[in-house]
Amino acid sequence: MSLFSRGERDPYQSVRFTLFGINIGALLAVWATLLIVVYSLMYHELYEVLDNQLQLTATRIIRNYDRHHAGVPLGPVILADQQESFSLWFIAHEHSDWTAAYMDGNPFVNVRLMYRRALGNPTGSYETISTNGAPYRAFYALVDTPRGTYLIRVIQPEGPTNATLSRLLRTLTVAGFAALFLTIAIGLWLSERSLSPMIASWRRQQQFVADASHELRTPLTIIKTNLDVLLRHPEHTIETELNFLANAYSEVNRTSSLIEDLLTLARADSKEALIEEHPVDVGALATEVADTVLPMAEQQEKTISVSVPASSCQTLGDVNRLRQLLLILIDNALRYSNAGGSIHLTVKCDTLYTTIAVSDTGIGIAPKLLPRIFDRFVRGDETRMRHEQGSGLGLSIAKWIVEAHRGTITAQSTVGKGTTFTITLPH
Repeated sequence: MSLFSRGERDPYQSVRFTLFGINIGALLAVWATLLIVVYSLMYHELYEVLDNQLQLTATRIIRNYDRHHAGVPLGPVILADQQESFSLWFIAHEHSDWTAAYMDGNPFVNVRLMYRRALGNPTGSYETISTNGAPYRAFYALVDTPRGTYLIRVIQPEGPTNATLSRLLRTLTVAGFAALFLTIAIGLWLSERSLSPMIASWRRQQQFVADASHELRTPLTIIKTNLDVLLRHPEHTIETELNFLANAYSEVNRTSSLIEDLLTLARADSKEALIEEHPVDVGALATEVADTVLPMAEQQEKTISVSVPASSCQTLGDVNRLRQLLLILIDNALRYSNAGGSIHLTVKCDTLYTTIAVSDTGIGIAPKLLPRIFDRFVRGDETRMRHEQGSGLGLSIAKWIVEAHRGTITAQSTVGKGTTFTITLPH
């Protein structure tokens, strides 16, 4: 399934094809190597069994003739018009020459050729010969015994061995085609899976740039508009144009805060180490933050209360980032609470976790918006005035701070009754 909708250009198409080719090539190489190794091992194993049988047969024949001067009932193998599967000769050496006396088996053989084949290897020589178009495995050996030297050739049809190898080859061919189709499917899946994080990151980056551009466009437009008014009246004093200057200054502050938030999230996305861990007394930190924002709350006719354990509640974290986290949540609660509302901080801890809850009696969050509140540039109430809302990045930064501390953050809200954010941090 493609990650891009119809009409949307896939910027990773060439990378996708390259990864697909690499995956296919690697998997096919593995499959081909495996099939070749299996066939080679079976080939050598079957011929080793066949050669051992020939050598054992030759040993029994010579041992029997050497002891009893009698033949061994081997169960004759039909070789065209010949009915014996071995040929046994006695070798006599005279000075630099030798003679061969027929003993048993097939007499219609080239003894000199047998002798040369056997002489080439003291332990015996193997080869494949053809008789009337049929393949046979032949074993040649010169065997010294107390009675003298024997020359023997034992042959056995390769038909059963070749039939087994043919069946194996057919099986491996079928398995190879199955592996080819499986490899293509796996290659497509792997290339798609490998690209998924990059594509998701690319889309997040696109959305982030688009949202940042949109957010920056408005304050810059306001600043430019107010400065244009000032430039049209250079004879006016600062006092007469104070309203326009105040508007520009306010938007500069908002833009500065927005850019700082954007830089924080950009560094977080780049996995830059922004957390320095030290023991932090979370209860004391919550009390300190509440005291800091208390004047602002009183000015807005709202109340802030704190509930912390009597004993120290320690956790390992970055005190500045945790302070930023609490300020974001309290600021969010103040923005979306009406006059007369209240904000309450609760800190609890046990042997494993520290839990922080920030509750308010504000306007709440719509159920359809609740799952997206930690997304970037998402605001709780778009109907509110611009100056009453933040950049839409605060909760995204809050979530990043919590996750950087290996914790979790959740939100529960009821429209018209309030919202509670719950943070759980491991010790």
